[in-house]
Amino acid sequence: MSVALQGDAPLGSDQIPRLDFELATGCDHRCGHCYNVWTASDGDAQADFSSKRPLTTPELLALMDKAVGQSGAHHVTLTGGEPLLRRDALDIIEHVCGLVRTVTLITNGSHVTEVAAQRMAAAGVRQVQLTLLAGDRELHDRLKGAVCFDDTVRAAVRLTEAGVPVQVCYVAMRENHGQLRLVMELCAALGVKGLSYNRMSPTGRAIHHVARLLPSADEIEQDLSIADTLGERWGISVGTAMPIPPCLIDITRFSWVRFGFCSTGSQSPNIVIDPAGDVRSCNLSDTVLGNLVDQDWAEVFANPYPRTFKSTVPDICKGCHYERSCQGGCKESAHATFGSRTAPDPLVWMAQNPDARDALPALIPQYRPPG
Repeated sequence: MSVALQGDAPLGSDQIPRLDFELATGCDHRCGHCYNVWTASDGDAQADFSSKRPLTTPELLALMDKAVGQSGAHHVTLTGGEPLLRRDALDIIEHVCGLVRTVTLITNGSHVTEVAAQRMAAAGVRQVQLTLLAGDRELHDRLKGAVCFDDTVRAAVRLTEAGVPVQVCYVAMRENHGQLRLVMELCAALGVKGLSYNRMSPTGRAIHHVARLLPSADEIEQDLSIADTLGERWGISVGTAMPIPPCLIDITRFSWVRFGFCSTGSQSPNIVIDPAGDVRSCNLSDTVLGNLVDQDWAEVFANPYPRTFKSTVPDICKGCHYERSCQGGCKESAHATFGSRTAPDPLVWMAQNPDARDALPALIPQYRPPG
């Protein structure tokens, strides 16, 4: 994700506060909005991006020791694909909880058994993030490409009963507009106290569904008004995990929602390590900085890509009042969609071309008609 944490080590050092480990590339859900880089061809997740052999359990645990020790990270997020598809996932969770101060798990919820919830609680997992795309069961399952609404609700109950805080991730799309209120009502009923609001940012499989799913700025603004009001009323913290360009929406209107921008090149880069040890600058990036199996952290982190990335601003954003803070929205999404990091964030493009949604696929170099 893209939110930058503040007050940590400067970019010029090789010390960073957080790491993301992608434990698996595969997933048993098939979300149209999926940003995982392995799904770019909308086919077999493990065949699309990297053919490297995933590390064995001892190899991965040793890699985690190395990564945390050399980077100085004090927070780890475990994600995927679906991380709990690994048979050793709970062992990995327990191991990494002993390495850093805080651990977050991002999972689709379909594999959170009572035993898993209890082991996560005992290990000290700070938070588990579950995705709810709608308060309506059928719509949620259709957007997830799996029968999983009940799994997600059960996972929230099991984790809460075990004492593990739950955060719900809501991905805002054109097809679930109007569902945020129902999702927040469900959060309140389940005792969920955190909501991550992600406007769809197309990379991976999502580039093939962008015309159908990309929300408009108006729809996002309506969501934010709901999140701001209900979040404060019910004590649900709300933060944006994908950048929302303030040139489109006046984010200062919302006092309860916390807004973040792209973390790459910031004081808290969202450095990602995949199941084979390849390192990337964020979950949405397909640019490999190096491999921690073969290299030390300082060598990987010396790769100039994150700094070059930050200095590259979309042409349309040059001279904007928000150029330095916003950095052009999601440039990895612009790259995946239009083939260039100087192209506009697709959300910005859509705001400029509101009547050209159906023409968008023709501008996407890698576009393949779904199905």
